[in-house]
Amino acid sequence: MYELLSSVVMSGALGAQCVLTLVLLKGDICPGQRGRLHKAFWFIVAAWAVVIPFSPFSVLPFIALGIFSLRSKSGKTRLSGPIPILHLANGFGVLAVLVSAWQQGSAAGLLMLSQVLLVGAITAHCLLVRARSRLQAFHRILPVVGIVASMFMAVIIAVTSASMPESEANTLITSLLSSLGLVVCGVIIWALHLLRQTPPRLAQLCCALIVIASASGLAMSAMV
Repeated sequence: MYELLSSVVMSGALGAQCVLTLVLLKGDICPGQRGRLHKAFWFIVAAWAVVIPFSPFSVLPFIALGIFSLRSKSGKTRLSGPIPILHLANGFGVLAVLVSAWQQGSAAGLLMLSQVLLVGAITAHCLLVRARSRLQAFHRILPVVGIVASMFMAVIIAVTSASMPESEANTLITSLLSSLGLVVCGVIIWALHLLRQTPPRLAQLCCALIVIASASGLAMSAMV
């Protein structure tokens, strides 16, 4: 059970790490936002630390991202920290997730890769709102990424279910349908600020993260 949850945490950590890297390097952010963004990386460092017992390769992004965070200023700054180390941490993160996905098998591995987009995007959105990011484009783009990723996840589950023996598919159908229902609920909660045309709230996004992570864990348990 904990190993399956670690797969969800790994996917979310990698996806969020890549989004924050993009914001840090390409976003038009002020010194105050840059410092708060550097602080946000510590949450991802903690996520990598949690999954090390289940995925030894996770120690590589944990160490690299930890070094980047230690050497980055958390106050107002125009400096982005040691970017080569951040790129190295991203590469190590991709390696750790690919190895874990390969160990899970084809169906669960594909599902795990889809969670890099889904869980990663909502995790990054939570961290950006917590860092008081003013990049409005990401508040619109990230929920759309989540919608696309949830559709990809639904296709993987449908194709996998169709290829299963009937007796096995009947056993798992409840778990798979429940996971899809939770994903839909999570994405709707996530996109509420778009429907209402209001700024996203951290409580709303955290609620969406919990629902989506639960759905991902349930889907992984059914696939394995």
